[in-house]
Amino acid sequence: SGGCSSVAAKALPCAAMGDEKAVWEVIGGKDKGGIVVREGRSIKSKEAAERLSFAAFIEELELVGERLHYKLMTGSGPDTGWISTCVAGKDLVKCVIKAPVKAPLFCAWYSGGFFPKDGEKLLAPLIDAVTAAGVKDTAVLHFPDGYDMEGEGREPWSGYVDKLVEEINKVATSEDQPLILFGHSRGASPAISVATRLGTRVKKVYIAACGAMRQGEATPWESLSLRFKQGGDRDLLAWFSSLQPENVVLRRTAIETTDEEFVEQVNASKFLSDMLALMRHQYRDAMYPDPHRDFGRAVPAKIMAISPVQDEGSSPEFMKDWGLLTAGGFQLETVNGGHMDCLAPGPDGKCELFEKLCTDLSQYLP
Repeated sequence: SGGCSSVAAKALPCAAMGDEKAVWEVIGGKDKGGIVVREGRSIKSKEAAERLSFAAFIEELELVGERLHYKLMTGSGPDTGWISTCVAGKDLVKCVIKAPVKAPLFCAWYSGGFFPKDGEKLLAPLIDAVTAAGVKDTAVLHFPDGYDMEGEGREPWSGYVDKLVEEINKVATSEDQPLILFGHSRGASPAISVATRLGTRVKKVYIAACGAMRQGEATPWESLSLRFKQGGDRDLLAWFSSLQPENVVLRRTAIETTDEEFVEQVNASKFLSDMLALMRHQYRDAMYPDPHRDFGRAVPAKIMAISPVQDEGSSPEFMKDWGLLTAGGFQLETVNGGHMDCLAPGPDGKCELFEKLCTDLSQYLP
């Protein structure tokens, strides 16, 4: 609904010529004196005293789902406000000049439990895939330890999001370059936090292999932090091993040893001691989002949640509620694979997750 079609430029005022914003025409409300305008995005916000006249031309300021924030160009009615693009399946406005699509920056976060270089290596096939699909600008972003940030609990997370926005703007072509965000597993938490912070600049958020975060509720990472402070190092590695069942070293050490053997093996292995130190930092003594401050409202961006069918913790049942965090639209997809190997191309070089993501993101490319 509300799709764009071209019309003669002469139908619009000179101010619209050369403008990069979309222009819409009111096609509903002819027999009702125009269409309803509200002061806020919510359909429950205060109704304006005047209606927006039939056949008026308006400039798009912001489009969130089926709610349009406009500025009046021709016709009568409030100079600015929010309208619905359609009601009960009937279009109230149509887009007559479509804003040119700007090339987006694709930003990705890997799963927790990886050092920055290993995380970049993990996401390299994904970055290659989106680049091949036509995305010119990409960035892999890190967890707080990747920026030498310290702190525990909810409070320091806001400063971490500040840092992420700073890092994004360093590589972006401009501070208003559209963004496409991808978060795998724990990477969902910075992705949705940045989408909340940057609003309509973010056009799409892809979440892979992560149960939904819920407004007003502590995140799974907050719960895990409290659990691991009580359970100790073995519990920490045993949990991480459950996400990587193919990692024999982790499984044997975390699950198949006595307490004495566990300590000896961790102390004797640089790999295990480094992994344990990282897991303490990222999970036990971690910072995590505040559910009211950092994702306390639905984001304007559309969200696609991708569920690997072999990962019980990321089943469609656990991922469907990501739809409650978007005002822009929601898709729930499934792919073959487990928690980690859903990101791994097969022997033929193909990856179902990459194919679904790249097919979808083509709509955001010039």
